Amino acid sequence: MGSVPSFKTMNPWPAQPQATNPFLTRGEWLKAALHVHTTASDGKVSPREALEAYRRLGYDVVALTDHDRVTLADPPEGLTLLTGAEWAAAVPDSPAGFHFVTIGIGPVEAAPIAALHNRPAKMAALLRTLCPLVIVAHPYWSALTTELLASLGPAGALEVYNHGCELEDALGYSHYAWDQLLARGHHWLGLAVDDSHWSTPDHGGAWVMIKSPDRSPASILAALASGCFYSSTGPAIESFCLSNRTVTLRCSAAASILFRCNGSLGTGLHRPGPGESLTFAEHLLPARARFVRAEVTDSAGGKAWTNPIYLA
Repeated sequence: MGSVPSFKTMNPWPAQPQATNPFLTRGEWLKAALHVHTTASDGKVSPREALEAYRRLGYDVVALTDHDRVTLADPPEGLTLLTGAEWAAAVPDSPAGFHFVTIGIGPVEAAPIAALHNRPAKMAALLRTLCPLVIVAHPYWSALTTELLASLGPAGALEVYNHGCELEDALGYSHYAWDQLLARGHHWLGLAVDDSHWSTPDHGGAWVMIKSPDRSPASILAALASGCFYSSTGPAIESFCLSNRTVTLRCSAAASILFRCNGSLGTGLHRPGPGESLTFAEHLLPARARFVRAEVTDSAGGKAWTNPIYLA
């Protein structure tokens, strides 16, 4: 069987922890689905059916993240199951609301969490004591502003891409908020997820590639919490590193490679012409760059994102 398991209060740069660069560590790459719903909440397939579907698609790790509860299941051979759950919080006098995906959370009483429904920052703080990774789900779909995200404190991670939201109403990409947070000194990780509910073809469209020393839940959770991963909807990233303010990247065949920094300090490289592709890019970072992350797009429109490297 498989393994069970405000800008005004910005911290001084770079006091927050540096994410681990997965391309500089040893281990194996594991393909993970980290936002999956089942019939235990509002999904259309059972936990067992969901796990089997992801195993057939070649995933190595799945977190079942049903609403307001931890769903336990017996994973098929070769698949590591992470515990998870999704929790909702409202923003009073605002059209926005938060959804927190908690990865690695153990059995919990839902009532104390639900009692903080109208206090999202307090809920986020509580959830951070209960699991190693708290992810803010679908910021664009949830109408979250950068100020609202920053008000959470060190929430840690957001969904840079949500496949279900993109299929539903083209509100899946949230890199706008990610870059604004990073440019203002907040250290956030970015993940690509399915948010599968199974009423549309919303599974297998996005994943996180985790570099882990082994396939145990403990090792995978530690890698996730430290940022030792990249995310994708298609392209593969082979290396991403920084030396003497020159950042380099190698990847599978790409139509464009973007280096994102604060504002216009990054750059974009594009394939020379139709039928051609890029597999390598480099960029000398300006002195005012505070972070750099990479974004790769392939000829089919698939994208991949690294986590940021922070610069002093």
